[in-house]
Amino acid sequence: MSGRAVADGGEDTRKTGTQTLERGLDLLELAAHEPMTLAELTERSGLPKGVAYRLVTALAGRGFVSPAGNGRFRGGPALLRLSHRAGEQTDITGIARPHLQALSERTGLSAFLGRRDGDHSLHLLRTQGSERVAVTTQPGTRRLLPETGMGKALMLDDGEAEWRRLLALVDAAHRPAEVLEALHKAARADVVLQHGPAPDHIHSVAAPVRDGTGRVVAAINVAAAAQYMGEAQMAELVPLVRQAAAELGQALGRS
Repeated sequence: MSGRAVADGGEDTRKTGTQTLERGLDLLELAAHEPMTLAELTERSGLPKGVAYRLVTALAGRGFVSPAGNGRFRGGPALLRLSHRAGEQTDITGIARPHLQALSERTGLSAFLGRRDGDHSLHLLRTQGSERVAVTTQPGTRRLLPETGMGKALMLDDGEAEWRRLLALVDAAHRPAEVLEALHKAARADVVLQHGPAPDHIHSVAAPVRDGTGRVVAAINVAAAAQYMGEAQMAELVPLVRQAAAELGQALGRS
């Protein structure tokens, strides 16, 4: 009997500890999303005020929440440090590979992942489609941002002043008269329809990938020679590329 009592007590302790952890994480997520008072945290979490007070005090003591003025609490420095370290340790290519492979299977086209490297895009990953004539840009390739659809997706949040600076870096073929209008349209839609210049005439559909903070951390695209990717096909590809970018963002912590 005594052995059974000890086992039951241990199980109850584990359940209580798990419940406390879950409640603390609920409060942390609420405070990290937007600053809230203790009363607001109590109401939104559904916890008794005394429990919420003890948990918020414990979180504040470890630096996971901090005062934000007017009696509110927000995410604290310890949370920021953990976020930064997690970002440094994230293998985005490993996380992205199944998403790109699925996109290639859905579209039949090669799909690409890239990130920003100053004023350039850096290709990180390519998954092969089933097209007869494929775009074969290899990982490690660097291009000035305005030269490609992927690069433009990486610069969508920069704003017009920065767009003008970046456009001044590229050959005139990559900055047609309507390019600023197209960038504004792309920023509103969160997707880039790229019509590449001669001699290659590579068309692509690209979308930014955003992490849990909403920051653009990468971009994905599908690309093909113009004769294999007309306007109608580009329109059909838009929701597929946006969905793949959103799913990858979710895997990186995007709500």
